[in-house]
Amino acid sequence: MAIESAGMYADFMDERVAQITEACTACGKCFEVCPMNAYDNFSGANSEQVTSGVLGILNGKKFSLEAQKWVENCEKSGVCIEACPEDVNPREMISYAKLKLKESAGELSEIKVESRDYFQVLSRTIRLMAALQIEPEVFKRLTAVRGGKKTSAESVFYFGCNILQTPHILLSCMDVFDRMGLDYEVAGGVAHCCGINHIRRGDLEGGAAMGRRSLDMFKAYNPENVITFCPTCQMQYTENINIYSGPQGDSLPFIHISRYLMERIDDLKALFIRPVNKRVAVHLHGGTDGVEENVQGILRNVPGLEVVEIEQHADHGYQCPTLHVPGAKDALHEKLFASAVAAGADSIATIYHGCHRDLCGEEGNHPVEVENFMSILGQAMGFEYPDWTKTFKLYEDMDRVLDEAGDLLRANGLNPENVREQLQKSLYS
Repeated sequence: MAIESAGMYADFMDERVAQITEACTACGKCFEVCPMNAYDNFSGANSEQVTSGVLGILNGKKFSLEAQKWVENCEKSGVCIEACPEDVNPREMISYAKLKLKESAGELSEIKVESRDYFQVLSRTIRLMAALQIEPEVFKRLTAVRGGKKTSAESVFYFGCNILQTPHILLSCMDVFDRMGLDYEVAGGVAHCCGINHIRRGDLEGGAAMGRRSLDMFKAYNPENVITFCPTCQMQYTENINIYSGPQGDSLPFIHISRYLMERIDDLKALFIRPVNKRVAVHLHGGTDGVEENVQGILRNVPGLEVVEIEQHADHGYQCPTLHVPGAKDALHEKLFASAVAAGADSIATIYHGCHRDLCGEEGNHPVEVENFMSILGQAMGFEYPDWTKTFKLYEDMDRVLDEAGDLLRANGLNPENVREQLQKSLYS
């Protein structure tokens, strides 16, 4: 049975909390391996007491400040999952604890307003960054609500919403699929969000409804699979699928693009027509099962390309933009670039679009290129879409950006001067 209301989801969450509470022994192993603890003052904290406190948060009982702080610090690296001897998913446990803290901190009406306002700002940012880089007909093709115009497809390529800020990555994915002869339907944009932006802010009703609506659209095509790119969407529709589909799990097989391509590596290799003579270091994050290994495996099959192993903080979250613990992101980036340069890498290959947005503007400060792994596949196939996000970030000059992109912004119905301030924040904040 599908979960169609906040109350129904709350009931399911309480059921999962009861199961977690029964299974968790508060041994503290998850806390002990958390990489974020190095960036906060947990000196002397008792790991068993901290995890007992998390159970207290879940069950409306007494909890410590250390437990609350640890829950708030979670960056979803997934390191804790393998550490748990009781086969509890601590990442899931902490996600519920975060929601419980939200629930206790504010009225539902306030939570809904905060969630709505945040999503509106995010939506405007995504649409503006897309309008800066792609023609209006392309944007419409990517984000159109199609209803039931097409009854079936072999796959649905669900790209989420934030990748539209780096459309060259999205277009590269689609070009690769087209060359492979995949029968697919594309789905994404803010109208087809997975719901995580609402759920993270405690708006279970809004998030569940949005995620379920997108899931129902996927199912309408009767696909063999749903290919994802965004790691957040992938986790949401796998680990937290019951938010949308109920405990019966009437879901679809979700597969990340890296696994999809790796499973068809021979077909992919047949399309490589040019050598890519570079030494490439892959920017890694944990938390998403097998993605990092798959991307490295794919790139090792690109002719002329050498994948360089480097030291990096691969356990810091599951993507760069979600790293909010002070010092963690800076430490990750500093080590990444220093190690890549020391290893003689020509390029740092990002996996996720969010990391690419965070890293590409640093290219001007280091003797190493920043590019997405899908762009590298395109180079091997003989095509490449311009990375305007990186280009404009490296300009560090809004006048120049608006001069070059003004016509495109106007074509997308925007006055360049009216969006100057927001673009400044999007590109340079």
